[in-house]
Amino acid sequence: MLAAVAAATMVVDAGAAGAAGAAREASVAEATGGRAAQAAPQAVIQPGASITMGGSYCTLNWIYDGTGPNAGRVFAGTAGHCVSGVGQDVALAAGTSGDPILTFGDVAYVDDDLDYAFIEVRPEHRGLVSPAMKGHPEFPTGVSTTGSAGAGDLIQFSGHGLGFHLLPLTQESRVGVLNYNDGTQHYVIGAVTPGDSGGPVGDITDGNRALGIVNTLGVGAVEDALTVITAGEGGVSLQGMLADAAADGFPVALRTV
Repeated sequence: MLAAVAAATMVVDAGAAGAAGAAREASVAEATGGRAAQAAPQAVIQPGASITMGGSYCTLNWIYDGTGPNAGRVFAGTAGHCVSGVGQDVALAAGTSGDPILTFGDVAYVDDDLDYAFIEVRPEHRGLVSPAMKGHPEFPTGVSTTGSAGAGDLIQFSGHGLGFHLLPLTQESRVGVLNYNDGTQHYVIGAVTPGDSGGPVGDITDGNRALGIVNTLGVGAVEDALTVITAGEGGVSLQGMLADAAADGFPVALRTV
């Protein structure tokens, strides 16, 4: 069923190129007499933070602690399509198309099938890590599952999608509605744009738990969803992602608040 859904969905890569972001910012600045509001640069490694690598811009999702063979290591997550491969440097950025602030880690693991990646935080920067979602320190309290989350739940985004990246309010205050979740893949009716890729998807209704990450945006048909036609965000669900990584010998656990 999921393969059919994927084939029927018009998917757009949600990672943002710097040139497009610069053009958008220039148009906003012109319309406001050069007074386009920008989020202040930050050096906090947390869900919802803007990152840049290789000239592209995405968003961090959750913070993870290594377990088993990964014990003692600390990771931040993003989408697999945001990175070029293991070993790539990753920096915090001053928003989509903004300047790099701090190179804090290196890509440690990439899964192309489910489209997720783990960035290992360098030991000297672990003091900058916060598990709290940017703008929503009540997230995450745990992992949403198919047994706890359901269609109709209110969903919280925090990210740096083009247009939304201009103000903290629009970065952090977007709320959607969960349309479908099978534990591996979810769809949310809500607003995301290029640059939000990799960002956190939190379930408000499910006690502020982490549901998943942003992978795609578009319109499609999902037969078993709350509404058959879904428009907005789609991505891997944390329940399935953590199980997949563990099965591949890369176990991690969500760090909660």
